[in-house]
Amino acid sequence: MNTNKTSWLSMGLASGLGLGFFPWMPGTLASLFCAAAAYFFARSTAIPLILDIGILLVLVLLGLLCARHLVRERGIKDPVWFVLDEISGMWLALLGLPKNNIPVLLTAFVLFRIFDIFKPWIIRRVDEMENAGSIILDDLLAAVPAWVGAFLLSVLL
Repeated sequence: MNTNKTSWLSMGLASGLGLGFFPWMPGTLASLFCAAAAYFFARSTAIPLILDIGILLVLVLLGLLCARHLVRERGIKDPVWFVLDEISGMWLALLGLPKNNIPVLLTAFVLFRIFDIFKPWIIRRVDEMENAGSIILDDLLAAVPAWVGAFLLSVLL
């Protein structure tokens, strides 16, 4: 595959098939799109945990490959349009949780966005690393407290 086609594919996937090029809050839009997709997917069929994990692994792997390509080949370091990291993080924030439960879904979404935007402590340190892995890892770390909050809510409901 030639470099132009690889770049085009990497940019298309990394931008969440174009969501990242939305002019206002593309990361929030991509996270919301992921949450909505999870909700509608879960409403139509049960999502076994193994499929849930498989989807997460595919998203993370694609994100890492796209990030690696964009950093190495194009010298691009975590551009605002790169939203596959938010999609991966949002899916992790919902991992194993009832995705058709709107309060749980909204809790995961809001907490994920708060931790992703404000990047407390270790999340900020990882974000500042500026390498391909950190593009994805900071969002996965932001998803952990979001998952905990959504899990606790799901237990209470």
